[in-house]
Amino acid sequence: MAELKKIVYKEFDERLMVGVHYHTSFFEAGNVWKSYFESDKIDYLKKLSEFTSCEDIDENDGIGMMFNFQDTNTFELILGDFMKVNTPVPHELHTKHIPSGTVACIQIEGNNIAEIVDSAFLLITEAIEKNDKEIDFDHFYWCEVYTKQRYSIPLSRGEKVVIDYILPVKSKLKE
Repeated sequence: MAELKKIVYKEFDERLMVGVHYHTSFFEAGNVWKSYFESDKIDYLKKLSEFTSCEDIDENDGIGMMFNFQDTNTFELILGDFMKVNTPVPHELHTKHIPSGTVACIQIEGNNIAEIVDSAFLLITEAIEKNDKEIDFDHFYWCEVYTKQRYSIPLSRGEKVVIDYILPVKSKLKE
């Protein structure tokens, strides 16, 4: 069973999510990632490395940002990287503005990706609510960060893996 390993709150500076844009579903997301890694779009992102804005997250092999959920299954997805606001983005890539604000950074460990993804929303919402915070649905997005240290390297060794999640939060309104 997946387990929440860590939750911290950070103030994120304004940034862009830059990458390849998809309209997809939870059922198709794995195929979308596969398509992304098999494409040449990663090369476009590497050319923008001087504009990367990931100093506040760990080194990673990929970030997936989900947003504009039409229902519990259908959403938009950008696979790519966080970039500075003034990044000259080539037409082959898509951007999504991320305003500055408080985010929850959560690490969830499991035996495999499916186990983590199946439990993530429940584990995350429970942890946020225990800390007098709530998800900021007015600015909602959901990022999965596949760090080298906690995901890629353990995966290559057949060990448990951790997916890092980032989503906007705000202080819970007192009633």
